[in-house]
Amino acid sequence: MESPSATVRAPPAPRQKNCNSCVQTKRRCDRQPLCSRCAEKNIPCIYSKVKVAGQPDKHRSGDGSTDGTEALSFESPPFSESPCAFAADLSFSLAFLETETRPSDSYLSEIAESDTPRAQPITDASGSSEDTPMDFTDFGRPGQWLIPAEESLQSAERPSTPADDEIVRAYDKMTNTCQQIEPWHLYDPTTPLYHVMGRVKGFITADMAVRTATPFMHRHLYRDAFTPQCILSCFATSVLYANRTPGNTPMVMRALYGSVRELVAVESGRTAAVVTPTEKLARTQALFLYQIIRLFDGDVSLRAQGEKDIPLLNSWLGELCKIRENLGENGARDQPPKEWEKWIFAESVRRTILMAYSVMTMYDLMRGDSAQKENPNPDPWAYTHRWTLARSLWEATSSFEFYRRWKESPHFVIANYSFDTFLKHGRGDDVDEFAEVMLSVYMGVDATKEFVSSRSTFTQSVRDIAAH
Repeated sequence: MESPSATVRAPPAPRQKNCNSCVQTKRRCDRQPLCSRCAEKNIPCIYSKVKVAGQPDKHRSGDGSTDGTEALSFESPPFSESPCAFAADLSFSLAFLETETRPSDSYLSEIAESDTPRAQPITDASGSSEDTPMDFTDFGRPGQWLIPAEESLQSAERPSTPADDEIVRAYDKMTNTCQQIEPWHLYDPTTPLYHVMGRVKGFITADMAVRTATPFMHRHLYRDAFTPQCILSCFATSVLYANRTPGNTPMVMRALYGSVRELVAVESGRTAAVVTPTEKLARTQALFLYQIIRLFDGDVSLRAQGEKDIPLLNSWLGELCKIRENLGENGARDQPPKEWEKWIFAESVRRTILMAYSVMTMYDLMRGDSAQKENPNPDPWAYTHRWTLARSLWEATSSFEFYRRWKESPHFVIANYSFDTFLKHGRGDDVDEFAEVMLSVYMGVDATKEFVSSRSTFTQSVRDIAAH
């Protein structure tokens, strides 16, 4: 006969009563096989435990496992093909794109239902393809943010969003302009390339060195106590470069070289799992700005150094694509973002990706590399990259001003270079510095100036007065 102690069984492990998504958002879960909130948001309803990732150097657990972000896999496409070449070669296999997968833009914390502005009454230029949005919790700090367990992340992967017909038509309109680019246009004031690249160089001398901001780096992005060291070093280097003289140029170049080497040495030794979203954005922005100096300064040695780091920039842009909220949920765009700071971060990510790809593609065109396809994988222009065109929102100086302008001013979601809808319904006052560069690439400098001046509120007011 068995003793009573032998028949006593250990109590079963407590069952998790709420799904991961409801736990992260601190909402009551109705605990069905698929809870109503997950069903409404069309996200996986998972009851496995989640773990909290602490400081960057503590993301690795005691058993050697890493946090869930390392399970994601998205290889950044090469810079091999420009929008022009993409339009010129429409034999590109979209069937291949449909078989490629990219991780969902959700799941570092609660789903951001509203991190996405929506033009009213304009519809999304990229069509109805939807990407799961992503939210960030305390993105400005290197500390706590929830990460699902690795096994749950596998179900979050989904097919990439290929460039749709409207995006391809926009590429087609740019073909003639891009095919006419010659290296010497960079020095001819009568060419569009001269003006566009002059503005790009101004990211260093007129923006970063003077305003500590650029058209893709919001001025309030790093205003909190936590500012990545690479951004501080990039700012100092930009100031030195903008104020270089024949006498101090050797020391300025030495400082530039040291800053880049430090950035590459520090970041190359870190795995993606231990780098926070803010750090991923900061290092990519810093390297991109360094690349502008090195590739377009005119110095042969700087250019050689910059070309060696193009694959690294490509890789870091791919890491940004993992965490990007790509404005995919149509219904969410009508709602204002929950926090102004989260919108600043998300929009800076989107703009950094698109601007970096655009500048590097122009560099390839000047080198005559647009026809080269050494890598068989699809290039970045085969995918949809959405961003927000709204000067009033980007230039808002406070949370109060941002939400007021959200209600009062129109805002547009642009996919890559699909500007046709905006050009029909938008105003010159909506065009900020980022949009001005993109429009100049799309339809030329003179046409952009004409649109901005002819469709401005002041010009329209003068016309209304004259009509009466």
